[in-house]
Amino acid sequence: MSTEKQTTGLNDRPKDAPIGQTAEGLPDDSGRPVEVDDETIERTRRKLSDNPREKLLKDVREQEDASRLGSE
Repeated sequence: MSTEKQTTGLNDRPKDAPIGQTAEGLPDDSGRPVEVDDETIERTRRKLSDNPREKLLKDVREQEDASRLGSE
C-alpha cells in the first residue's frame, strides 16, 4: 500500500483526522433544523410504539395463511 497522497481535492485530509461528527467535542450544528408537523410526530410515535413482536406474529400468520390458501 502506498503512503503517498492520491488526491488534493476537497476530501484531502490527514489519515488520522476525524470525519463528520465522529470527533470529540461539540458537534457542528450548521444544518437547518427539521420542521415536522404534529400529525407526523403522532403518526411516527404510534408506529414506533407498536409491539414489534405482535407485528411480526401478525405478518407471519398472514404469510402462512397466504401460503396455505395459494396466494397469487
